[in-house]
Amino acid sequence: MKKIFLAIKIPQDIILDVMVDEIQHNFNFMNVRWIEPPYLHMTLKFFGPTNERKISDITKELEKLFSGKQKFEIEINRLAMFGSKGAPKVLWLGIKEEEKIKELVKEIQQALDKLGLYADRQNFVPHISLGRIIKTNSNKFFQKQLKKYKTIGSSAMQVKSIVLLESLIGNKGVSYEVIDEYLLT
Repeated sequence: MKKIFLAIKIPQDIILDVMVDEIQHNFNFMNVRWIEPPYLHMTLKFFGPTNERKISDITKELEKLFSGKQKFEIEINRLAMFGSKGAPKVLWLGIKEEEKIKELVKEIQQALDKLGLYADRQNFVPHISLGRIIKTNSNKFFQKQLKKYKTIGSSAMQVKSIVLLESLIGNKGVSYEVIDEYLLT
């Protein structure tokens, strides 16, 4: 069994690196488990523990789906959180192209329905997780810092592929291994 998910890997560039460094610096009053920049991604579909035979079926279905799909661009436009004001859980980056990504996720889910891999009931929110919040020393100050990033801008990032990743947990934390990559034309 492999713990797998489908994602857009976020390409590293100097502008994004500077933005992430600034955010980490401005939230250093909290205990956050930050995601290393090479591992930044936007999850499109989480499968969880999956056996090898099912992974083979998934890759075949995804190859059909992504064959001939066009490259596209995404642009970061805000910093937000999951959780409540009193108990924030995750800091994440949002994008302008939410509807485009939601439509792509809908197409992915329709393809996977054929394999009996139905959608969970959660509402999909396109996002790039930056870090899991362990503890904040001041929720009031946290909210003040978060407001500074209500709107942010980045250069457009071209999405050239979609990847099927395996999540691996080791002594240094979580890492990801590419199982398959679907190139966009």
